[in-house]
Amino acid sequence: MKKTVLTLLLTLWVVPSALWAEQPALDIELNAAQDREGGCRMSFVAMNGLGSDLSSLVLEAVVFTPEGGVDRLALLDFQDLPQARPRVRQFDLPDLACAQVGQVLINAVNACSGADLTPETCSAAITLRSRLDTIAITG
Repeated sequence: MKKTVLTLLLTLWVVPSALWAEQPALDIELNAAQDREGGCRMSFVAMNGLGSDLSSLVLEAVVFTPEGGVDRLALLDFQDLPQARPRVRQFDLPDLACAQVGQVLINAVNACSGADLTPETCSAAITLRSRLDTIAITG
């Protein structure tokens, strides 16, 4: 009886702690959008929480108008992202004012490489958010 109770208590203590352990994450935040001569410059903050450095990350993005129409597809090359260190990456969308952007959809992870990392690993771990009221980011 004592052994069963002890086993039950250990199970109740160990299982929830494993469930609460931090899951690998790749956080991408749309932080700012500024009109520049000739286009819209979007600034992203990326945080690699996958457990190892990324040597390459390329995301396929679809840019939508505020009315919901597709404006263009773009490849966003985040380059290398060290583990647990935030990085800011900027991308210019030529011939487009920021007011003409309503949403950015991360359509696919085209490249994701690092120790034991694949595009599928990154895709499953990606979390997206936007600090902007006017431009959403989804995936």
